[in-house]
Amino acid sequence: MPNTFAYFALAFFPVISLLLYIKCNTITATFWTIVGGYIFLPVKVAFDFPLVPPLGQQSIPAICAIFGCYIIKREKIQFIPRESFERIFVVALLAVPAITVLTNTEPFFKGEDLKPGLGLQDILSSLIQIYLEVIPFLLGLSLVHSQRDQQRFLKLMVIAGFIYSPLVLFEIRFSPQLHSAIYGFFPHEFKQQVRMDGFRAVVFIGHGLLVSILYVAVFLCSIQLARQKVRIMNVPALFFALYFSVVLVLCKSVGAWVLSVMGLCIFLIGPRFTTKMAAYLSLVVLIYPALCLFKLFPHDTVLNILSVFGEDRVASLDFRFFHENMALEHTREKLAFGWGGWGRNRPEGVVTDGYWIIRLSEFGLTGFTCTFLIILSPVLRACKLIKSARSGTERTDIAFAALFTALMAVNQIPNSSMYSWLWFSIGVMAGSVRGIRVPKRSAGMKSQRFFDAQPSKA
Repeated sequence: MPNTFAYFALAFFPVISLLLYIKCNTITATFWTIVGGYIFLPVKVAFDFPLVPPLGQQSIPAICAIFGCYIIKREKIQFIPRESFERIFVVALLAVPAITVLTNTEPFFKGEDLKPGLGLQDILSSLIQIYLEVIPFLLGLSLVHSQRDQQRFLKLMVIAGFIYSPLVLFEIRFSPQLHSAIYGFFPHEFKQQVRMDGFRAVVFIGHGLLVSILYVAVFLCSIQLARQKVRIMNVPALFFALYFSVVLVLCKSVGAWVLSVMGLCIFLIGPRFTTKMAAYLSLVVLIYPALCLFKLFPHDTVLNILSVFGEDRVASLDFRFFHENMALEHTREKLAFGWGGWGRNRPEGVVTDGYWIIRLSEFGLTGFTCTFLIILSPVLRACKLIKSARSGTERTDIAFAALFTALMAVNQIPNSSMYSWLWFSIGVMAGSVRGIRVPKRSAGMKSQRFFDAQPSKA
């Protein structure tokens, strides 16, 4: 059971966020509000008010960030994106819950339990839940306008990863215990954090896999800064890249190792190739449900390839594939708009680990498509603009945004890590790529390229 301090931390966090917005620039304050809330606030603790989703580790920082940006900093926040591409799919995603609820008014038996039908109050609750989920993306999209803004975000990611790393290394050495010691309870099954005759760190994030994915992102950011020969706290970024590679190895997550090595290899080849590979990875993510529905995805081949990492890892992934197929068979009955929440989307005893199957089973193909087209928007824009970049540095920035986004999206197939920090990060990538503009051709003039270096109010 959570102790009093867990609830106090949630209640006091808005005060910390307020001070950040008073003392820091907008991007820095928003980063530490959203990412800091994710890595330090307790998981599975929330204030549960009627008619609205529980307010906890994800939603409270998002609300604080909106208040800080809009009220304190007077930023022009895009509560609905201005660009036609993102606007269409954000509006569509917000409309999906209403249709999902209206097509799930009937109760049904889940094993021996009767699951009630959804009512009109569930429309409001689901709408608020989805919008709170997307708010960090909208903030990143609104605040980041240039190369300089993207670089500031990358530096903040590296600093956050460095500050957090002693806690991670402590738990790797002595076992996950900080969440229990400070907040009064352990947030997951302890045995899942035992790996390779040692431990995976959980700290305050909730699971070792989530810590690993966070450090994949931090590692990729440090590699990008190292390519730019940037110094952080007067230390070359290459030092941090090497340091985080060691932390990643110690995190003992095969999936994180694969993503980081894949990202490093692709990224070091060249910007255009990187962007092309990011597009291919994104396509796999988008068509993965269809491949599974028609039994075309080579699950057995993937398991055979990963057998080099040991039978335990193969068994873990095979467990995911099995339960995904069970959930997918259930989803076929409500394929367009899904089953909704409250456990209706999962058959009795089925575990849904991947974010894709959670979103697909809750809101159907429509909700899945809208969600992942929003997530992958930086990749789609990068593919359009990579050839129009006027310099090698610009092409590298575009390619990084595309690859970072694609790798984080790939991770949503076996795992679910689309939390507030990642939505914000992808929003930052979308904003930085959107800074590249190609003006329309005018009569008698050649098309020219320019970088929209609109200064941030940050």
